[in-house]
Amino acid sequence: MSGHQRRALLAGFIFISLAFYSNLSLPGGASCREQADQSSLAAILKKSGEYCQRLSNAALDFVCLEEVTEMTRHYTPQTDVYLYDYQFVRKGQETREKRNLIAFNGKKANIPDSPLSSFMFQYKNVLFGPVGLLSQAWQAYHDFQLVGEDTINKEKAVVVEATPKPFFTTPHCYGRIWIKEEDGSVLKVVWDQRSLGNFQSAEEWAKIHEAEPQITAYSEYGFEKNGLRFPSRSYTENAFIEKNKRKFVSGEISILYKEYKFFTVETEIKYESTSY
Repeated sequence: MSGHQRRALLAGFIFISLAFYSNLSLPGGASCREQADQSSLAAILKKSGEYCQRLSNAALDFVCLEEVTEMTRHYTPQTDVYLYDYQFVRKGQETREKRNLIAFNGKKANIPDSPLSSFMFQYKNVLFGPVGLLSQAWQAYHDFQLVGEDTINKEKAVVVEATPKPFFTTPHCYGRIWIKEEDGSVLKVVWDQRSLGNFQSAEEWAKIHEAEPQITAYSEYGFEKNGLRFPSRSYTENAFIEKNKRKFVSGEISILYKEYKFFTVETEIKYESTSY
């Protein structure tokens, strides 16, 4: 791929988480395994719907460090690292978030109310990513399937695949979800590349140039407070598979969330403040 072609690829960037069972047939044609899976899935989705309701209605007040590392490629890779002091407050219907840039590429900075400086990627609402898939309202627009079990950071999870129903054509993100069966909370979401913003344009460009888009994107929720999960990492890699099967990465972004300080995480009607 020529330098000109590689630069052109940037136009297609993306903005932006077993045991054996008998197959004995039962009345209606369903197997024991199928009925067990459907029963388990229904229970998991019910818990997840309740979890998303708590997340959607919670009063929140917290700060954390948000470290954004972005690699972009023109002729050679260039990497920039932004460190933000991030604050999020929500009480009732009022939501407020604020970023102060405190370091850039290892050098101290002091830029209050700083916008995100990402060149190739856009992302927002990482905290509420699960709501658009698993809330009781949004579940009606998706089909779900149990696809396995896994362990993340020593926590057991069931893995559920979510795909939009045929009649639902509104652009939105969907994918594979790691759900903690105990309480329905979400540990990780791997987003289907077809659901990401601007993917269709990237796909059309790649087809013209005999390449295939290969975008990897996921969100992890590794911090827990009062039964709610908070982001620990969000990652996106924008890549293309060329005709010769070589992988060309045009950009990637990794966002780490760390050093949380929670002032309010309240999911009940009664308002209580939690500090440390």
